[in-house]
Amino acid sequence: MKQMLQRMLTNMMQMKRRWLGMWAGVVIWILWMIFGFWAIILLLILGAVGFVIGRVLEENQSWKQVVERLLSERYGD
Repeated sequence: MKQMLQRMLTNMMQMKRRWLGMWAGVVIWILWMIFGFWAIILLLILGAVGFVIGRVLEENQSWKQVVERLLSERYGD
């Protein structure tokens, strides 16, 4: 089972990006059909929040520095 998953992952990484994008679109469409529009929007928002939190923790940044950097870029002089 583990070898099969590794082969599938290797094959996916060798695909062109347009095909990966197409498969991502198909998966999102299937989720949309099963769960509905607003559930998918919530899923995408929560996924983005999780990505940001993971990136901050991975880079060992403090939340204060992240917020200051975001606000200074947007509302700076």
